[in-house]
Amino acid sequence: MNKSSATIKLTKSEIEWIIISLVMSKRLAEDFDKWDDSKMYNKLREDFINIKEQIIQGEEKLEKKQYSEEKARTGKEACEECD
Repeated sequence: MNKSSATIKLTKSEIEWIIISLVMSKRLAEDFDKWDDSKMYNKLREDFINIKEQIIQGEEKLEKKQYSEEKARTGKEACEECD
């Protein structure tokens, strides 16, 4: 059986809120002895944490690339005090 999928655009902040909501949902499921639900929420939380980490890594790569391009363009390192 093929599984359907969807692409959803979320900001890093929205992902953080989803992670918080999933933690709360997991705890509620455990309080009501819904262990299957708890496992599902935990899996979703882990997936969103991985997505958030990928976004952070992408941002860091972009910053390094922009820094390198600025250094190559100006011939000097960027200086916060000089800017």
